[in-house]
This record gives sequence, structure tokens and C-alpha cells, in this order.
Amino acid sequence: MNNPPNHTNINELRSSRLDSLDVLRGLNILVMLFVNDIAGVASAPGWMKHITPSNGDGYTFVDVVFPAFLFIAGMSLPLALESRLARGASMLSVAKHILGRTLILLLLGVFMVNSESLSSEGWLHPRLWTLLVYSGICLIWIAQSADNKWKRIRRISGGVLLFIMAFLYRGEGVRRLIELQPHWWGILGLIGWAYLVTAILYLLLRKYRLSFAAAIVLLYCLYFADGANFFGNAGGLARWINIGSMLGSHAAVTATGALLGFTLLPPTQSHRERIIAALAFAFFLGAAAIMLHSLNSIHRMFIYNKIAATPPWCLISSAWTALIWTAVYWVIEVKGIRFGSNVLKSAGQNALFAFILGPIVYTLLDISAAAFSGFSLWGWLGSAFISGLARSLIFAAAAVGLTAWMQRRGLALRI
Repeated sequence: MNNPPNHTNINELRSSRLDSLDVLRGLNILVMLFVNDIAGVASAPGWMKHITPSNGDGYTFVDVVFPAFLFIAGMSLPLALESRLARGASMLSVAKHILGRTLILLLLGVFMVNSESLSSEGWLHPRLWTLLVYSGICLIWIAQSADNKWKRIRRISGGVLLFIMAFLYRGEGVRRLIELQPHWWGILGLIGWAYLVTAILYLLLRKYRLSFAAAIVLLYCLYFADGANFFGNAGGLARWINIGSMLGSHAAVTATGALLGFTLLPPTQSHRERIIAALAFAFFLGAAAIMLHSLNSIHRMFIYNKIAATPPWCLISSAWTALIWTAVYWVIEVKGIRFGSNVLKSAGQNALFAFILGPIVYTLLDISAAAFSGFSLWGWLGSAFISGLARSLIFAAAAVGLTAWMQRRGLALRI
């Protein structure tokens, strides 16, 4: 692989942006919305749900959805950061941007996680608190075209609303001034930690791709070292984050995506070169996963398991994602088949909205059920597999359509 040019032209970078990457992200969103909903459907087959038991050795396609987000985020990262640098941004300003995005993802993750454990004895009804939190998020980060005055007012209003909600939150257990706690960081928070590690590595090693690849190996070693209690309590750090998974294996998935993302940078490669590179990449990742998994009788760190974020699971998920991206790339970029892809592309460019749309819809459905003496049409549809399957398919398609529509109207969430 050639090093990135020192003075990359911004127009070259813009022309290097691939629709297939946005389409893949949109496809991932569609699957995420579907599997999240089908999980609540009666008699849904096991292959449509996370592996059971949750600490078992194995995976279904559902267990690949989250690492696919990590991988895709990594693939997008080289082009995104190089575009900022090409526009004249300093390394310091890019580093500040990375830190800012990370903090926002962590904050959103904490709010979303705590919304799942609200006490009914709090200051506000749990459903009202949840809707107000998501309203605040939209007020701050929706990228609507507006003059600076109203944009500033909107963002300040959203910030004040979230600040108030943080104080009004009441969970179960000991009472304190602010009860909002990172019990775990949530999906967005986990993405935030992985993004932070990968982005820092990229800034430091963007001109040394072999070193970047070696750093991915080190991230997996971090997981094994943590599993062997090498870090102990890490000076109290282990209370807040899982070093092995959050800073190790999850970050390794994102960094692996970034390594493949190097092939998207100028100078532009041919379709054939990209496809061969991606297929070889997927093959070697898959082979590494299978060989590591063969050691599962030695230690549970070598099983396939999403909850434990084991390296075999990370590697096999990365392999599948690279393989699927290759197929999408071939269809979209090589064959030029665009039927139905514009909706997925637009949804993929508005991923953050898709993440919060599900909880908003489910909260509104809970409110509507309460208004009808507890009867839930949504729950009734999910009481049988066929009607529940139709429910989940229609919901996922409609949610992706709404997400795409919001993007096209300039109402995307941006951080």
C-alpha cells in the first residue's frame, strides 16, 4: 500500500467517496431495526435472534450487526479525516474534533442506557423523560439549514433541556443529586470508544500503514492481556471501561475497517484492485478467526461471543462485513445497479437519527397502549410469528424510509 500523499487534493477526496459505503451503512441500519423488533416477536426462530445463551459459543447474523457498524465507521474514517486535513485543518483541530465527537457519543450512550432503567417514582413519568431527552438531542444536533441566530437558540435550548433531564433523572437504588450513570456505555458509547482509539491511531500512523496494521494486532493483544488480568484494576479505570473490549477488540474491528478504508483514498485504485484486495482481506480475517476459535477448549477468550467481544467473533464479523461490502461495491460501483439504493444511501448518511428513531417509536407506542387501557396493537401483532414478521419488516422499511426522507430534507443528525 502506498502512503497517503502529503498534499491530497480536496477534489480527489470528494471524488473518492463511494456510494457503496453509504448503501452498506443503510443496509446495516435496515437489518438493525428489523432484528431489534423481531426480538420481541413470539416464536421467532433462534437464527433471527442473538445467540443463546448469551455467554455461549457461536453467533447468528444478528450478532454481526453491531461489529458491522464498527467496521463501517472505520472504513469511513480515513476519507473523512483526510478531507478535513485537505481543507486546511491542523492536526490539533482534527484531534479536537475527534475528542468532541467521542464525548458526544458517550453522552448519548449514557442517556440512552439510563432510559431503560427509569424509576416510576421519579420527578417525571419515564416515557415523558425519554421523549424530552430525544427532543433535546434533535434540537442540538439536527443539521437543519437556518441562520446562525436561530441555530444558536435551538442548540442552547436543547442543551438546557438535556441538562435539566440529567438532574430530573431518577433510577432504581440510592438517591443522589445526579443519578445518571454509565452502567454501560450503550451502543453509541461503545462506538465512541472504538472511534476514539482508531482515530488517534490513524492520525499518528496515517503515513505508516504497516505500523497501523501492527497496531491492530496490539489491540487484540490488549484484549488477551486484560483477560489475563494484566492490568488489574488499572488505577480505577476498569470501573468505567472494559479495557480489553472497549479499547481492545472493539477498537480493533474499527481499525480493521480503517485499514480496508485506506484503499478508498487517492490515488484511485481500479475496481479490480479494490475487489481483489477486499476479498483477500476477508479471507485472511476469516481464516484468523477460525484458527483462533480452534483454541476455544483452552480458554473462553477464543470462543465466538458478542457479549465478551472475543477476538474470534470480532475477526469473523469483520470478515463477513468486508465480504458484504465487496458485493455491494460490485453491484453499485462496478455494475451501476442503483435500483432501491438511493433510499439506503440517504438512510446511511443519517445513521444517528436511525439509532434514536426506534426508542422514540417504542415510547410513543407505549403511550398509545396506555391510552387504550393497556391494549397494544403492536404487541398483538407480535403475539404470532407471521404477523410479527410482517410487523418487523414493515417497521424496518418504514423507519429507513423516514430516515432517508429526513436526510433529503436537510434534517439529518450530525455530530
